[in-house]
Amino acid sequence: MTAGRLISAFAYEVAPKQAAPYQGGEISVTPALQDALGRTFDRSKIADAPAVTFTVDMGSPTRSHPVRDAALAIAFDTSPQLALVEGLAARLADAMDNRSKPSLLMMSVHEAPTASARRLLLWTFPQQEVFNLTMRGGHPSLELLDAFNRESNLRKAALLEGPNDRTGMLSARVLDLQSTATDRSVADFWIVEFLEAQMQMSDVEGTQLLARALRAAYTKTKGDDVAQEELSTAIGALRRQTGQRWSIDEVATRFLSDAAATPFLGAVRSEERHAAFVVEHDRFDHLIQYRRFTLSNGVVVSAPFAEIDVPGGVTITEQSGTRRLQLDAEIQEEQVRTRA
Repeated sequence: MTAGRLISAFAYEVAPKQAAPYQGGEISVTPALQDALGRTFDRSKIADAPAVTFTVDMGSPTRSHPVRDAALAIAFDTSPQLALVEGLAARLADAMDNRSKPSLLMMSVHEAPTASARRLLLWTFPQQEVFNLTMRGGHPSLELLDAFNRESNLRKAALLEGPNDRTGMLSARVLDLQSTATDRSVADFWIVEFLEAQMQMSDVEGTQLLARALRAAYTKTKGDDVAQEELSTAIGALRRQTGQRWSIDEVATRFLSDAAATPFLGAVRSEERHAAFVVEHDRFDHLIQYRRFTLSNGVVVSAPFAEIDVPGGVTITEQSGTRRLQLDAEIQEEQVRTRA
């Protein structure tokens, strides 16, 4: 997918918590700029990036949202008001951490594949020091310059696309290579603070993510009976819930203490923790089918979650501070195997 024909572009230098006037404005559309933005678009793969939804009141007639409103106006007005563009620059400055370096905020409007739609790209390119080598009178001269790096791992992007109506630009594709940062303020800066959006996630994707995180946490808490019991309780409760929407954060808060929550949350990207979804029970049971017990005598028992702590199933008790497993069931199949 290409970025589409460039219609207009704007660029501003933005510093964290900036109070001074913003330097920048509308940029002349040239073939060179079109080509440069097209290459950046293609290399970033922003069109296939994760999707976010703007936090708007869907019942409102206008569905007003500061970023969406500005994006629609910039994309569709024949003479966009620079005040709207500078408003986004001010919003970015407010969202930036004081530890951040100045960045180039660039907005470009492109034709979309659908005739009635437009495409708006928002980019931030961080400022970095670069050397510029020139030859003067046969002698090399090296200058230290400040430049904005469009290939930096700290760059961020958002792609908004749609028509100029109630359904247009309600979501965006986002590029944020810092979204996995352990510092929540860094991770939330682009999606939560600036875009005021939350990750989109289908019930299928959410169920798969939840199951993967629970399995990872169970593996990492090996030897911690309390943490593993909490994870097992969470799995059992989630299997029984019907129709309720969960997020990864809500599961951690509701069922897990720090010992279990830390590896559970650590298996999920920061921006994915807020997305709400309904657990698909059949898929969840398929992804998390069994609980495995290793007993003191070397016996290994693998039991379906559906058969744990139910009448006639596997029962776990505690006697004198020791957890014990009890099972009384008919043998249907027997195998002789070597230990792996």
